[in-house]
Amino acid sequence: MIKFFRKIRQNLLLENKTEKYFKYAIGEIILVVIGILIALNINNWNESRKLEDSKLHLMQALKNELVRNKGGLEHYVNELNKSNSNFNKVLLYSVGDYEIPMDSLKYYLSNMIYPRTLSVVNAVQEEAINSGKFELLGDSLKASLSLLKDFTNSRSSTLDKGFDIYHFYNDRQTQELIALLYMSPSVPDEFNDHPSIPMHPDLLLDNLQLSTLLKEPDTYLNLKNINLTYLSDEIWIRYGLLRVTNETIEIIDQELKK
Repeated sequence: MIKFFRKIRQNLLLENKTEKYFKYAIGEIILVVIGILIALNINNWNESRKLEDSKLHLMQALKNELVRNKGGLEHYVNELNKSNSNFNKVLLYSVGDYEIPMDSLKYYLSNMIYPRTLSVVNAVQEEAINSGKFELLGDSLKASLSLLKDFTNSRSSTLDKGFDIYHFYNDRQTQELIALLYMSPSVPDEFNDHPSIPMHPDLLLDNLQLSTLLKEPDTYLNLKNINLTYLSDEIWIRYGLLRVTNETIEIIDQELKK
């Protein structure tokens, strides 16, 4: 093709057709420019398509991660609700507003503390932030994901402070009270690889001793303080983490439909 155009130019020059030569040269330049523009547009289109594909893959990965988190959050908050319901019954018994059989009372006591921790995964979002792909997302989705991250960090901080305030793990008096009231959660069967450890004999109470201890004001206050941390966590998850997770999934679904 290049040889063809070159031959045309040479013939025009040999025939001394200068005016036609310049017109032809200008036309050739215009064709070259048009070709360059077309090539740039094709390249830009390809790059845009690659970015759009990358964005779609990222949104789908984020949705998959959020859906897994949603399942964990729903299970955790439901179990936490059961624990707090047991706390409520025990506290009502403590103030004398609720009479229940001793076997039921011991069951509520042993199921007031939910033994599992909540695990929220955000590896996809962190990788997107570190790689710069986070900027591919729309403003509303970025804002929702950032809010969800803030909720997760704040929830962890608030929960840690709650346990620090009430000395849930460090205060010997509270640990002894938890043992006396059968509150120590058992290891779930699927994780229990060792024989269960029996209660120390000095910490065993008969029914009257247990009832008396439960109705003491100090016991009530200690249990109430622990329960406040668990109630706060239930509210934080249900109306914070879980709500924003659902909203973020909805935003992604809307973006994927476009």
